[in-house]
Amino acid sequence: MNKPVVIRRARYRDAKSIFRIHLDSLGGLDEEDYEWFAGLLKIRSRRRKVLVAEYNGEIVGFIIAYKYRDRAYIDSLAVDKDFRGLGIGRRLLDSLEKILLEEGVETISLSVKKDNYNALGFYIKQGYVVKGVVLSLTANISDIKNIDRELNQYDVVVKKACTNDYRISKKVLTTTWWSNLTEPVDARIYRKLYDNEYVLLVYKNNKLRGIAEFYPEKKMTIDYLAVSYHKPTSSLSTLLSALKNECIKKDIEEISIQIDSTKSALIKRMLEHGFRINSTEYKLIKELD
Repeated sequence: MNKPVVIRRARYRDAKSIFRIHLDSLGGLDEEDYEWFAGLLKIRSRRRKVLVAEYNGEIVGFIIAYKYRDRAYIDSLAVDKDFRGLGIGRRLLDSLEKILLEEGVETISLSVKKDNYNALGFYIKQGYVVKGVVLSLTANISDIKNIDRELNQYDVVVKKACTNDYRISKKVLTTTWWSNLTEPVDARIYRKLYDNEYVLLVYKNNKLRGIAEFYPEKKMTIDYLAVSYHKPTSSLSTLLSALKNECIKKDIEEISIQIDSTKSALIKRMLEHGFRINSTEYKLIKELD
């Protein structure tokens, strides 16, 4: 390479190049479309960090992260296939870590699919340590059992997320550790760009017991799920009961939910309701100093 690779903050016009590299490198892992990347770069937020690697005027790599106070989460890192093996991924990661450290971040976390050993080895070489796993639990709607709750005791609200007339409470237990970092930014993007995402909320005595955001697809993955800290397993059963009813109405055949392995009581309850574990992701952490 005759010219140096420049690492810089991403601009809105970089969205197409980032999306191209995303499709080539991460398309099978993440289903975000071009509009999402454009929205991510367009939105103003101190929480999101996007860097790109540029060579001879061409974008050859990117890294996307979210931060809040002293924590950060790396959502994705990818390099153009024609420029791999040149240390560009490491430079992107190093540059991001320096920025986050200057902004007071102490801990960076990320997740790696169980079979992505190249990525796992890369991050371990950069000082990241495996600290747990995230489980993906899936069930056919017809197989969900032992879940009949008396929903007449609850208020169930289903609306399009783009209405933007609700706020997610911070006093809820999310099923994944990255949700609290990503949701405030992603929700703003989704509600501006898409009109086919739904939010289901369950209340009892005007208190939120559970919330789930989803796209009504035949095989549906819940984008965000959280339950009340008050009797969380009971709240989960109630939320799943409401979700099952909604899936039947919308002719949804299968539902998948990701849960941290540390939330053993929630996982046990889901298994009791007929869900099964079908994949895992490694959770990696690095302490900055």
